[in-house]
Amino acid sequence: MGPQDPDQQAQATLVRSFRASQLRLDQLWLAYFALGGNVGRYELEAYLTGLMPLSAHEHNVLALAITERLAQIAPVPEAPFRSTPPPPAGHSAPPRT
Repeated sequence: MGPQDPDQQAQATLVRSFRASQLRLDQLWLAYFALGGNVGRYELEAYLTGLMPLSAHEHNVLALAITERLAQIAPVPEAPFRSTPPPPAGHSAPPRT
């Protein structure tokens, strides 16, 4: 597998997301297991440190556990709305049609 391998890129991104999730490894493993993950805590740790691979299915269950946590702590910001400023003093607002 070369440095541009999509599986390695996905794993690296998952590790960054795990760090951002502020979860401890045991918390992550419990969330992963609750979602149907099938590998043990040590295998999960080995995957996160790059020592062993996981199947795409197990990676995706792990990604779901991390994504659910990130949604709890860092919701996606909404685009702000702006209010319409009042017209300058001495000017009337244009008529509404």
